[in-house]
Amino acid sequence: MTSPGERLEALRKHQRANWFSRSPSEVASANARLLFGTAGEWDLPEGVEPKRDLLYLAVGIPDVDALPREALAEAAVATLSRSGDLALRYGFGKGPSGLREWLAARRSQEEGVGVDAEWFQLTNGSSGAIDLVVRSMIDPGDVIIAENPTYMGTLHNFRGVGADIRYVPMDEEGLDTQALERLLVELRDEGKVVKLIYTISAYHNPTGATLSIERRLRVLELAARHEVMVLDDEAYRDLWFNTPPPPSLSTLSGGCGVIATGTFSKTVATGLRVGWIHAPPELLALFGRMRFAMGQNQFGLRTFGEFLDRGQFEPHLARVRELYRDKRDRLHAALTREVGAYMRWRLPEGGFYLWARLGEGIALEPLWRSAVQEGIAVNPGSGFAAGGNLDMDCIRIAFAWTPMDQFDEAARRLRLACERVLRGDAA
Repeated sequence: MTSPGERLEALRKHQRANWFSRSPSEVASANARLLFGTAGEWDLPEGVEPKRDLLYLAVGIPDVDALPREALAEAAVATLSRSGDLALRYGFGKGPSGLREWLAARRSQEEGVGVDAEWFQLTNGSSGAIDLVVRSMIDPGDVIIAENPTYMGTLHNFRGVGADIRYVPMDEEGLDTQALERLLVELRDEGKVVKLIYTISAYHNPTGATLSIERRLRVLELAARHEVMVLDDEAYRDLWFNTPPPPSLSTLSGGCGVIATGTFSKTVATGLRVGWIHAPPELLALFGRMRFAMGQNQFGLRTFGEFLDRGQFEPHLARVRELYRDKRDRLHAALTREVGAYMRWRLPEGGFYLWARLGEGIALEPLWRSAVQEGIAVNPGSGFAAGGNLDMDCIRIAFAWTPMDQFDEAARRLRLACERVLRGDAA
């Protein structure tokens, strides 16, 4: 008779034979197989060892010293001090009403519209908002039109649901609406189902561009004519430096035909994971049916709601706007001095990024590799481009997270990398 120990050993041997040498791609869904084994968005180039500790101009998150630690700690204590267990149990539906009412009141005041809390769904950051929207709306093969370049993380959201992603180019005024019109006509003639036009309309990631008012109107006209919804990623909209951006696409459209998503990750802290969808209540009801987790993070949402109720958001926002404007200007000066002869960029009016186009003789891949070897990390433009286009000879330079006292040295190292490429000594 086989002993329990012998049975267990035989079972383990069988399981090892079944699974140990198999690739996860054998059990993956078709969409997961497309993503499995691909390089991560922030991976360093293979086979390159930095000569010195890396300085990072590749991180799009808030400044460490600007995080409102004490205010959030006080809000957390106040949240936990309340009687009852609302902050520590499942929370279903659209999220705490107080936070949604705050969002509605702020939008109504800033944009001169009348929306209430029923127009807001709280989510796990804006990435969670976008994921919820596309899981609710996209069938495999449906077309999503995106800007080229655009944020690589959202492209993964789109690929994860099997979308057919098509692209339109950008310039300093944002999405090229003439190219958008041509593409919509082509797709109509092909019999394609176009579900969404995705844009980051203010302080774009990675280019820093803001969609002009004329182009906003044109995007909405084209979307209405072709019966396509617009998905507007407002992650950076509040981070203007001198003057606010034009009215939002949602406001211009009267709330119809536009789904807006937003987050407090860029204005306050990424770890909060507090985001939202702004759309008509009927659409939010659709998205709500696709929420399969057991509600949102109630403690995080209610703590952040306490932070808002104490009036601490607007003063914090004013401080970080000034900080990021100063960091932009300081980095711009350092880069102009060190690499102004090797690349060109346009100063953004808000957000976190400079988008620099490389000059003649400086190819993207050699520069990226040489920069890392010299001890400076930037984001290669190919990661944001359609199909990882290696002809996108641009780099994204992020200034929000990096300490300001590192900018001069970071720019110097980038110059060294440019000089290496030009003399044929690239990594």
